[in-house]
Amino acid sequence: MNSRMICFDILKKVEDSDIYVGELLDGALRTIQFSDKRDRAFITRLVEGVTERKYSLDFLIDKFSRKSPDPDVRIILRMGIYQIKYMDSVPDRAAISESVELTKELGYKGLSGFVNGLLRNVARAKDENKLDSYLVSRMDTRYSTPKWLCDFLVETYGKGEAKTILEDQFIEHDTVVRVNTLKTDRESLRKLFEEKGIEVKDGVLSNRCLRISGYDSVRRLPGYNDGLFTVQDETSVYTVEHIGIKPGDRVLDMCASPGGKSMLAYEIATDDKNGGVIVSRDISESKIEKIRENAERLGISIYDDDEKTDIFGMRLEIGDATVLDESIAGLKEDQKFDVVIADVPCSGLGIIGRKNDIKYHMSIEIMKELANQGLIILQNASNYVKKGGAICFSTCTINPSENGNVVRRFLDNINNNTENASNMTFEIIEEKTFIQGIDGSDGFYFCILKKD
Repeated sequence: MNSRMICFDILKKVEDSDIYVGELLDGALRTIQFSDKRDRAFITRLVEGVTERKYSLDFLIDKFSRKSPDPDVRIILRMGIYQIKYMDSVPDRAAISESVELTKELGYKGLSGFVNGLLRNVARAKDENKLDSYLVSRMDTRYSTPKWLCDFLVETYGKGEAKTILEDQFIEHDTVVRVNTLKTDRESLRKLFEEKGIEVKDGVLSNRCLRISGYDSVRRLPGYNDGLFTVQDETSVYTVEHIGIKPGDRVLDMCASPGGKSMLAYEIATDDKNGGVIVSRDISESKIEKIRENAERLGISIYDDDEKTDIFGMRLEIGDATVLDESIAGLKEDQKFDVVIADVPCSGLGIIGRKNDIKYHMSIEIMKELANQGLIILQNASNYVKKGGAICFSTCTINPSENGNVVRRFLDNINNNTENASNMTFEIIEEKTFIQGIDGSDGFYFCILKKD
């Protein structure tokens, strides 16, 4: 198996499409799941590393080259420089020679000398301790993050916190799993993991969570196929736990995929006497199927959208959260939902360490559009929740304009709307922003609003 060719193919597809690298990498690893563990680890490290350091790698390529390389050759050079600079387990000579061979295999034999020379110069600069001095001279190259985003974080959080946030994306964190209490408990799952040599720590925000490390693949973990746990960051778990869901509640999750919040809501809303009704919606069939796959693995009863009774379990529906659903909005107050979860599409600035190419896809303009979209979804959610019920508005970003500012705009609209025939009002029950690198979790925001 040519591991570097696999890496090149993944990285090229990312360059040629809008697909995020995580989706392609996951698919590639499933294809080679029975290959050597070291090969899978190498592919993961190189693909993810080149992606998260792409901005810095391109800076070095342009510094050591008088011309802009062909796009395919640039990918090869990124891979070669990453191995030289960041992978101590790969000798420099091997990184160079393998890059040269890859250049030839891809039909660029005439440029093999160029690749060889540039990578040798990079290796020489590393030996002379010059590479770091090149990169640290600027914040954007030091943290391989577009300058506009560095400036935005400094302006929003100050230089010290901005550096902490940016540094966190390169730190390897434990994986957080939420125990499926429908099937097991935390101590039993801990024992199962530890028997397989997996390092286990307690969660810090929720006693439903464990933090694990020292394993090969999530799908190969003991208990995965049996649905004993699901991967879910503690901020998400903490948020759902604080909404105030009670056994027997009816919950609408407007932007549900991949389903983590819906499934936890189901657990909380279900006990020996009461069955919760969870309606999980998202915009496409593929997203709905992802929820179905995850929920069925956890042993949760699924009912499709053509079954309109309040039957105990989860119901899956395709729906656009930005479009008001009159069939719900027009119901009497006591027929609406006890809880509405609106985990809205966002810039993802809180998870740039896990989704390491999101920083290259984002812009100030897109964040403004997402903030406006979030406001529309929150306004729609206000029409679906009954009086005395709660809305949970959340994002995985640390951009205030998509978070607290949206909530304040929503409250201003409600309070200043003279045509508010129902006289509905909302109050903030709890609001919190988690900052990565500071709070020991992903970056995340949530606000619980009660309808009076």
